Amino acid sequence: MLRNKKSLGEKLRELRESYNLTQSQVAEALNLDRSTYTNYELNKTSPSLDSLVKLAHIYNVPKVMLLPDDDDNALTFRDYARTDSLVQTLSKEERGLIAMYRALDKDEKALMREQIEKLAKKES
Repeated sequence: MLRNKKSLGEKLRELRESYNLTQSQVAEALNLDRSTYTNYELNKTSPSLDSLVKLAHIYNVPKVMLLPDDDDNALTFRDYARTDSLVQTLSKEERGLIAMYRALDKDEKALMREQIEKLAKKES
C-alpha cells in the first residue's frame, strides 16, 4: 500500500492531535514559545535534537519515527499506535495526560504520584 511521504511538521501535527494536545501544551512541555512550536508543524523551522528527543519521549515513539519519510512504505504514527494494544485502550484524554506527565521532571512526577495516591485513597 502506497502512502504519501510526510514531513516532520505533518508528523508532529498528527501526533499532537492523536494525543489531544494543543500546540501551547506541547510548546510548554518543550519550554518553547507556542510560535516556535507552530513553526515546526508548518515546516518553517526544525526542532533541535534535544527537542526531538523530548518529543519522542512525550509521544512514546521511537526517535526514528520523527525523521521525514524517505519511502512510500514508511511506518506512520497511526500504524505504530495500532501495534500497541495499550495505546488503543486509552482515551484521547488519557493519552494527553500521559504525554504531559512524561514531559515533567523527576520531582514534578513525584509530586503528581503523591497527589494521585491521595485522591485514590479518598475514593476508597
